[in-house]
Order: sequence, then structure tokens, then C-alpha cells
Amino acid sequence: MSTDTPGWAGRLMDWLRFVMQLVLLNLLFLAGTLAGLGIFGIFPSAVATTVLLARLRAGDSGDRLIQDFVTAYRAQFIHANKVGSLFALAGLLAVLNLAAIPGAAPGPQLALSALAVVVSVGLAVSAGAAVVICSRHRDSVLGTWRYALVLPLASPAMALAWLVSVAGIAVLLSGVNALLPLVGASLPLLVSGLVIGHRLDHLSQDRIQNDDDGARRHSHSGRPRQLTA
Repeated sequence: MSTDTPGWAGRLMDWLRFVMQLVLLNLLFLAGTLAGLGIFGIFPSAVATTVLLARLRAGDSGDRLIQDFVTAYRAQFIHANKVGSLFALAGLLAVLNLAAIPGAAPGPQLALSALAVVVSVGLAVSAGAAVVICSRHRDSVLGTWRYALVLPLASPAMALAWLVSVAGIAVLLSGVNALLPLVGASLPLLVSGLVIGHRLDHLSQDRIQNDDDGARRHSHSGRPRQLTA
């Protein structure tokens, strides 16, 4: 929501308000993570934060961020933890594999290191995709896993853009440590929602276009159209 102040002053006020909302959402993410005892709060907090960030990008004034975060957090808590359990388990296995690599022979050690990096990167992109998917749709857990794991493979440009963006944010946060408690979670989630959400929008539009083309072909062929849910 824009301010009533005209010109550059109004735009500056809008940006300042948005930055303050990013900081508040970051604090809410941390609070939600602590409320879920860490491991059980990360995914619900990430999903709830992504939901509200999408609203802010769409022009919502965000006057009830705290109440809306609590509502989204509670609504997503069980489902988000079910979805996140796969990535938590995979992350644990990746850590265990990394710990076992130093004890391997030089040849297998190099291969295992490369494999661990590839798997870890793929899981990171898929986890980011799962958060954005959960913030947009309430699919089954298996359906969300399948979509999140396939999306980076089917959209390598999106995966690369996500990795470059997140890496850039990591460099920024490591260089300016004061930003970490302010936007350390909300800024990556904002970028993740933009990059992955943009790709999901394109896929949704392509699906609608294909459905329309199929409906027109059925109509031209004289066959009755079948209604689906």
C-alpha cells in the first residue's frame, strides 16, 4: 500500500515501511522457530513468512503482520512439518556423509565430496521450492515432495538463479553481520519467493494455456467436453 505523500518522498516512505516489515517478519520467523523448539518450527515459520511476503509484494499494507503470521503458522504447522521432515532427514544424512568423507581413500573421497555437494545443493533448492509451494497450495505431502524434487531438475535456469541469489545474500550477510538478526531469514525467503514463485506462475499459465488448447481441439472435433474438478 502506497503512502499519500507524492514524489520521491512517498516512494522512500514505502521502501522504509517495506524494510521495517522485513525486519518484523524476520523476528517473527525467529520467534516461530523457537516456539517449535527449533527443528519443528523452521518449516512452519518459513512457510508463514513466505505467505506474508507474497502479500506484501502484492500491495497488502501488512497492518496485521503479527496476527496474520500466527494464523498462518498455526494453520501450516502440521502440514509444513510433514513436508519438511523429508528435507530434515536428507540434510542429516548429508551431514553424516560429509563427516565420513575424511576417512575415505583419496579417490573415493573426491567422488564422495562432489556427490555430497551436488546432493546438498539439489536438496537446498528443493527445500526452497517446497516452502514456496506450501505457501501457495495445500497439496498432499507426497505431491508436494514430488513437485519440489522435480522442479529444480525441470527448471535448471530457475535453480541456478536461486543459487546465485541465495549465495549473493549469504555473502552480503557474512560481510555485514549486523543484518543477520534483522533480515537473515526474511531476505532469503523474499528472494526465494520471487524466483521460484515466478517459475510457478509460468508453469501455471502454461498449464492453463494447454488446457484451453485441449478444450478448443475437443470442441472443434465435435466431441463433448468433459468437466473436471
